[in-house]
Amino acid sequence: MAQVGLPSSPFETRAQSPLAQANYQLWIEHARAENRRELERLVATLHDDCEYEVREFYRGLWRGIPNVKLKLLNRIDAEDCIVEESEVFGRMEGPLFGVEPSGNELRYRVVIFFPVRDRLFTGERVYFDVAEFARQVPAARVLLDGRQP
Repeated sequence: MAQVGLPSSPFETRAQSPLAQANYQLWIEHARAENRRELERLVATLHDDCEYEVREFYRGLWRGIPNVKLKLLNRIDAEDCIVEESEVFGRMEGPLFGVEPSGNELRYRVVIFFPVRDRLFTGERVYFDVAEFARQVPAARVLLDGRQP
């Protein structure tokens, strides 16, 4: 049961300031473009000096886990950033960020920090539990200790 005055869904915002609400709208646009695999629409949500090569990142993600889905668990909307907690799931059918495919269904949580400047995202810092990922993808165990599985 939802509490009175609080959003009942992580897709709703609790932001009070106009700037944080604008960042929330930017995040919604970014999420829709990502879910629909609309790369140029996604890139339009990013600042010119974005911190990573966006097209390469998303092509790699979509190639590694073609059916990738993110289930939003929580989100914080602030004036200078958005912070999202999600669960990632899908079948790893191709190489993913230098790790050979397992062919297994994956399920792990991520926290993504989206810094904002000039009403655009300047990047995404993605944090996840490497040990949980390596438990599901034996080839990723090298990330933990430098040894091959």
